[in-house]
Amino acid sequence: MIIIIGSPHFRCYLERRVILLTVISFTMKKIILILTAIVLSFSCEREQPSLSLNLDELIIGQITNADNLELLGSADLPISIRHYVQNHHAPFEIGLAFMAPGMGYETMLENGLCLFFDINGQHLNHNGMHDDWDNHHGWDFAGNNPCLFGDLLDPADLPQDALDYINTNYPGTSVVTIAVKPSGNFGVELSNGTVLMFGPGGDFIFQWNSQNIGVQHGHGHSLNGGFTWHCENDGHMGPGHGGHHGQMDNPLNPEGPCLGGTGILAADLPQFASDYLDIHYPGATVLHAVQTYNGKYFLRLSDCIRLVFDEEGNIIFDSGN
Repeated sequence: MIIIIGSPHFRCYLERRVILLTVISFTMKKIILILTAIVLSFSCEREQPSLSLNLDELIIGQITNADNLELLGSADLPISIRHYVQNHHAPFEIGLAFMAPGMGYETMLENGLCLFFDINGQHLNHNGMHDDWDNHHGWDFAGNNPCLFGDLLDPADLPQDALDYINTNYPGTSVVTIAVKPSGNFGVELSNGTVLMFGPGGDFIFQWNSQNIGVQHGHGHSLNGGFTWHCENDGHMGPGHGGHHGQMDNPLNPEGPCLGGTGILAADLPQFASDYLDIHYPGATVLHAVQTYNGKYFLRLSDCIRLVFDEEGNIIFDSGN
């Protein structure tokens, strides 16, 4: 069909072409917008971990530089933190727990490993490592190895399985220091400087290796403060070295936060603990008792006996038997 320029058919043809081009242009814009949105979406997804990690590091930095840390007792720590430690770091338990008001929490495990959590109790990623091994206290923490924080024991009180392990794997060495944790775990220092950790029955758990713990972090505050806010934890040559305690209790408040949990009075001990004392240690005085963050009970008696019960009342360590 021939269309004559200027005719009505020609004008209709032009109008249709304009409409068609407009539709095509509109459609292309929509496609471009959709593609742009998809690209931005993927870009945001790729950048999110980095943003999250940077935020975690920012909060960790605020906590480590806080000057108003509060030492927490067993009941003060969010249950989500206790569950995280149990699920990811057993058999190590929490040795000390702090809160930086409005910022978050720092917990130090029995082996010196530090974990950080936000104010809601959610774990904070340190340097992108979920296992946190780049977040550790070393020998310079209070001048001692954190594995040796606890009540000091005589070498004769170390379970036989632990002694057998040492004699087999470290012949020619002797035991220098033994520190029992409120959980019943042990830190043991040998004469060659090796530091080992054992469970309550003497089963081997861990060998301290300062070469494999990552970068040790610093603090703007001191975790070895005075008695005004912190329990003194002498893991080496504490008072009464060689069978007596290493100051893991809180001298200002026997019922306050201390190494491993919260101090409790002898009168507040569970009935199962009192019954055990009546049968096995009649007449003994309870000098120090702790309820741990995981619900265990640690007792130090007047004759230097250490007892650890689980939350069901089962005895899991008795240094006198």
